[in-house]
Amino acid sequence: MFQLQEKKPEDYEKIVNIINNPEPLPRRVPDYMRKKGGVWFWTGALTMFAFIYEVITGLIMLFYYEPSNAYTSTENFLHTVPYGEIILTTHLYGAYIMIALLYVHLLRNLFVGAYKRPRRDQFLSGILLLLLTLGVGYFGYSLSGDVLSADATDVGRGIAQGFPVIGNYIMEIIFGNGTQVSLFHRLLAWHILFAGLIAVVVAAHFFLAEARTIMPKRSETNYMAPAIDKEKPDYKPWYPYNMVYMVELGFFSFAAIFILPALAALLPGVPTLFSPFPQVAPGNPAASSVPAYPPWFLLFMYKELDFQFAQGIGPFWATVIFAGFPLVYLIILPYIDNTFSLKLSDRPIFTGLAVTGIFYLIGLSVWGALTPGIQIPTGDAVLFFVIPLLVVLPITWVVAKYFRMGKINYNHIAVIGSAPIIGFFAFELGVILPGYFRGDGGIYLEASIFLAVLIVLILLILMKSAGYFTSSVKKTETNRYFYIAIAAVLGFFSLFLATIVSIMNPTSITDEAFYSLAIGIIMISLGSITKIYRKITYNE
Repeated sequence: MFQLQEKKPEDYEKIVNIINNPEPLPRRVPDYMRKKGGVWFWTGALTMFAFIYEVITGLIMLFYYEPSNAYTSTENFLHTVPYGEIILTTHLYGAYIMIALLYVHLLRNLFVGAYKRPRRDQFLSGILLLLLTLGVGYFGYSLSGDVLSADATDVGRGIAQGFPVIGNYIMEIIFGNGTQVSLFHRLLAWHILFAGLIAVVVAAHFFLAEARTIMPKRSETNYMAPAIDKEKPDYKPWYPYNMVYMVELGFFSFAAIFILPALAALLPGVPTLFSPFPQVAPGNPAASSVPAYPPWFLLFMYKELDFQFAQGIGPFWATVIFAGFPLVYLIILPYIDNTFSLKLSDRPIFTGLAVTGIFYLIGLSVWGALTPGIQIPTGDAVLFFVIPLLVVLPITWVVAKYFRMGKINYNHIAVIGSAPIIGFFAFELGVILPGYFRGDGGIYLEASIFLAVLIVLILLILMKSAGYFTSSVKKTETNRYFYIAIAAVLGFFSLFLATIVSIMNPTSITDEAFYSLAIGIIMISLGSITKIYRKITYNE
């Protein structure tokens, strides 16, 4: 008779060995990548966590979605499917978080020079991932069948139809033959196809990241490319050190995905742009009062289509110009910036262009949120693009020159570099805030708060870099039993909250929002416990 053999200790050691040495992946990394500030090395991993959540919740919703009755099936899922509100809203905000993290990941790589050799192909695969993610976000946003979905697909049709010669064929391939059933079948198909392509490109991107090594601190390679992390004997194995750290980051990532849409559902006056719920159907009389907002991550592109010049040449060519130029620049950047230096001061033009790009992205997005569908004179558009360029590039060039001469340091650069940014946001704040008091709408107040928060954050970062928050009192090592006590309290609190959640029977949108909020808080507690465990066990 067949008998199960008891596992021997060496079996566990073999499994651990396979995890840590699958050759050639995953690589061991230096300790500083897991310590304070190390999260900046893992923005790609955070994006992956959001994508995994999107796949899981997307597959659940796929069982209930009916392309032949898009709006009704979306509303039914929201109101009648158990936990439907949690799944739908967290899926939406999970996409928002994924896109925001991709922007952060891209900008960090631009500033640290991660596009240089030997990571050119890895950087290009990241650009492809950004495009695919914006695409899957657009198609997913359009699947709800509400009035915003109709507006988004109308704009998409206009862009596709403008393609020379074969525009009508492209429009039909993407958006169907003109019937609603055909439209939502196509949107769903493209949404799933793009999600599958993202999975393939993510796998390739992570393989390249491991094969090229995670880019180390620039100081480790004397600020010179190629920046290769040469494994040292004191590097700790991937398991358990990196694995436990990934668990910690995962908990915090999922916490954000649960908490943000819950707050958006519970707080009054959340603008349409960030509402986690579908708007009214296109045929509803109230549809005319809903602003024609695109998804926030495409606001900058939609606003460019409102320029008088863009309307003169058509949406397709406007898209080619306004989206094509930045895309081409990012694609050729690894080849035109062929210097070996990773210092920002040695590449002032490229640094200045990156800062200007941030101006354009935020400025156009705010502009689009405040004036959706309103035509902008060509002169105003020219000024918007020219003034930041004429201000930022010379400042960047002069600052880099004086830094290389040793006449200014990093604190000076922080102040000088932040001055135009603060000035720009302050100017926008001065223009926008009066609109709220004129009664132009609550969106003006939300935009003003957003800009004010950005200004305060920049000022706090400047103060921290200048040492204002540095205590003169010598730090003492906290007793490990104190950490154990904190972890015990958090564990008890998590169990208490989990018990309450387990007996809840959410029957309304508000109930499910509180349910989602509770899950997010539990995730934060678990992430904090994991962090404490790492501190006590690994001193990280």
